Amino acid sequence: MKKTMKRAVAATAVAAGIAGGTLAAAGEAQAAGPGDLAMLGGVSCEFKRWGPNWDSGPLWQMTRWMGVKNVGGSTMTNVNVTEIGGATKQVRIAGQPAGLLKPGQFYRYVETKWAGCWPSSISGYTIGAQVENLANNFGFWANVRQIPAPQNAPGPQNLLPAIQQG
Repeated sequence: MKKTMKRAVAATAVAAGIAGGTLAAAGEAQAAGPGDLAMLGGVSCEFKRWGPNWDSGPLWQMTRWMGVKNVGGSTMTNVNVTEIGGATKQVRIAGQPAGLLKPGQFYRYVETKWAGCWPSSISGYTIGAQVENLANNFGFWANVRQIPAPQNAPGPQNLLPAIQQG
């Protein structure tokens, strides 16, 4: 009886030790949060030098820009950005498949600059293939300041080719 009792106690202790070790080693699983696209943008007026050489001016200039950022914890696929009244573009970041936006990445859809400032706005929306919070997928930005450009001011500049994406 003593021998049987000792074996039962030892077996129970071993089983409890193995179970306890398994629970301690396994820890709580931490899955990444879902992806979440957020539209970012703006319309601003600044007084500074103009152009690629920054040799003309200074003069008032207005910049309009808009893009999308993945503020969530998972990669989003098939991400598209649309400017209201404009084109739809699929996100394209060098070294990644088209439409892919990793957590924390930003894609600038458009950035343009004009000499002078006048009331202007930019608005758009984004959508991806995954289910996500749609509350921050639309954006609208405006400028109500009006400062005419000088007569000899340069024309609009599309800044996208000069901007590093990603």
